[in-house]
Amino acid sequence: MEAIGGFAADRAEQPGAGGLGSAQAGGFASIGATALQSVPAELDAVDQAIAVLESEAITAEDTALWSFGRSADFADRVERLSRRVEHLQVVAAGAVERSRTAALTAAAAPLVPDAVPVPDADPNADGSRNTVDFLRTRLGISACEARRRLTLADSILPRAGFGGQQLPPRYGELATAVSTAQVSSRAATTITLALDRARHFTTPARTAAMEHELTQTAIDNDADFVTRVARHWAEAIDQDGPEPSEPALRQIQGAFIRRPKHGLHHLEIFATPEQFETLTTAMNTATNPRTPAQHGREWQAAMAGTGATAMAARCWRRRDQRGGGC
Repeated sequence: MEAIGGFAADRAEQPGAGGLGSAQAGGFASIGATALQSVPAELDAVDQAIAVLESEAITAEDTALWSFGRSADFADRVERLSRRVEHLQVVAAGAVERSRTAALTAAAAPLVPDAVPVPDADPNADGSRNTVDFLRTRLGISACEARRRLTLADSILPRAGFGGQQLPPRYGELATAVSTAQVSSRAATTITLALDRARHFTTPARTAAMEHELTQTAIDNDADFVTRVARHWAEAIDQDGPEPSEPALRQIQGAFIRRPKHGLHHLEIFATPEQFETLTTAMNTATNPRTPAQHGREWQAAMAGTGATAMAARCWRRRDQRGGGC
């Protein structure tokens, strides 16, 4: 609540702030305490923060006469407050996922002993297919944002084991940085996605080192720089990229003729490393001016055949005749 008290102090120092102007001499803490006196004690921290912000809202007119230094300090405090709120959003999404799953399990198994708590609301009443749809409808956010919060909650919040015991977060150092408002949830999402991809190609020790470096980078730098560093880490760990699956090969492998542009034909080829080596060998052989005569005869035989090698041979022969691309 210190941040809320700071906002009240900013409002109190403005010209025409009314009764709050006399509290300026009382300092930071007294103004925050005065603002909270009208908030009922039975409300939790979220309700208290909302009540204080609604009663002491700072408008653009209030900031019109602020200096650059004061405006920058105010923006910094607002950012720290927003990171606290972002962490609470992730905590809330994780709580909804856990409680909704438990309620659906209890509703589907009525013969479970009475030890299972009875849900206070029917999760099937809203017609949502899953938690993502529920958050999208209830909170008015996009499905992508709801999915992002749930994914991040699974990475930086404590987990439940198979026996019901509580397990530490998957990425503990990052979880600590997010909970203390040192790292925003967006930067945390970038880091967790990079870690999830990297942990399939490296050792746990290397993944822990990557988590530490990316977390420190997010604390000291902006989110764009974190994205670039995470990409460099991923490329360094998996330099050749993931091995393509059989469905992926059937879908994207091959040579495709695209629409001509500027009078030039456009050919796009997706090939495995072995196929790419075969194509480049044939192309380099055709364009090498010191190719022996027998290689020339082999090249003519390749042109008369079928398949990718023959197609490449004819393509590069036309390139030589035109003096440009095939």
